[in-house]
Amino acid sequence: MRYVLVALLLGGTSTALYGQAMDYLGIRVGAMGAYEGFEKDSTYVGGSGSTVNNYTVAETLSVDYDFTYMGYPARGITDKKYRTGSATDTTIFVDTVYENGSDLHRLMVVGKTSSTTYLKVDVLAVQTPLTVGSSWALGIAGDVLAADIDGDGDYTNLDTLIFSIDSVYVLNMGTMTVPAGTFDSVYTIWVKLRGDLWSSQVYSGTGSSSAAWSDQMMRDYILYWRPGIGYIKDSTYQFATWSYLFITIESYGWDMKELVDYTVPVSVKERQVSEPSFVMVDGGVLLKDKGTVYDVMGRVVFYGDGFVKLNRGIYLVREGDRTYKVIVR
Repeated sequence: MRYVLVALLLGGTSTALYGQAMDYLGIRVGAMGAYEGFEKDSTYVGGSGSTVNNYTVAETLSVDYDFTYMGYPARGITDKKYRTGSATDTTIFVDTVYENGSDLHRLMVVGKTSSTTYLKVDVLAVQTPLTVGSSWALGIAGDVLAADIDGDGDYTNLDTLIFSIDSVYVLNMGTMTVPAGTFDSVYTIWVKLRGDLWSSQVYSGTGSSSAAWSDQMMRDYILYWRPGIGYIKDSTYQFATWSYLFITIESYGWDMKELVDYTVPVSVKERQVSEPSFVMVDGGVLLKDKGTVYDVMGRVVFYGDGFVKLNRGIYLVREGDRTYKVIVR
C-alpha cells in the first residue's frame, strides 16, 4: 500500500496585520526552498510476505502571491515534489495559508475525490510566536473525511478517515545543521495524529467492508522550523494495521527531507517605510503604494494600491512596518 496518509505541510483574537504570522514564520512572497530526502513504504500481508518501495525525493516550495481568503490575509504556496527523478511520478499542490490574528491556518490536502479534485480541510497549523512547551489542536478531530486517501485511485469507493487525536506540540528549540547550513533558534514541532481509516484498497483485497476499517492508525510528523526562513527539515512515520480472519495487513511509511538551498526575499518591513504614501480623499483612501486596509474588527477590506471606497468609520492602513488609524467622514 503505497500511501496510507498524504503528507501534512503544516488562537488569538488580536487585530491582524498583513503578514504578521506569515512574515514571522518566513512565509513571504518570493521565498523559495529546495529540499532533498527519501521516502520508504512497506506493506506486510500475512501469508503473502512484504513489499517494500524506496524513493529519493526532491521538493521545491515557493510562496507566490498575496490575496484574501474569507476576509483574512492569505498567501499561495506551490509545492512540487519529484519522486525518484521521474516526471511521471510528480506531485504538485497549490496550498493556501491564511492568518487569523497571530494564528496561521492552512487548507491541508487530505486526499482526492476525483482525479483532478483535492479534499482540503482547514487546520490551525501554527500559533505564533513559537514557544517551547506550547500546544494546540489542528481542529479536525471527529470530522469524517471521505476521499481517496490510500492512493489506489478508487474514486467510487472513497476511503474514510476519522482522527481522534490531532495534537501539535512545540518540543524544544536549538541549533541544527542541514545541507543548506547551520541554523540557530530552530523549533521542533510534533504533529501527533491518531485515528481510524477505512481503506478501499483493503476492501478490494478482502471483499469485506467491515475489515476495511483499521485496527490502528497513527502518524507522527516532526517539523523543524526556523522563524524568518521556514522549515529546514521534516520527518514522518506512519503506521496502520488491519485484521481479517487469519490475515493481518500492516502498512508502514517513513520519509525525511532536508533544506539544501533557499531564498529569503527582502520583506516590506525591511524597506523601512517612514512616511505614509496614502492620501485621504472624499469617500475613501488613495494608496499610492501597496498597502492593506482593515476595519476595526481586523478584517481585510482591501489589499493593493489605488483608490479604496470606504463607508464612514475608523480604519487601519498598513504600509511596510507602519500602521495608521484613519477616520473616513
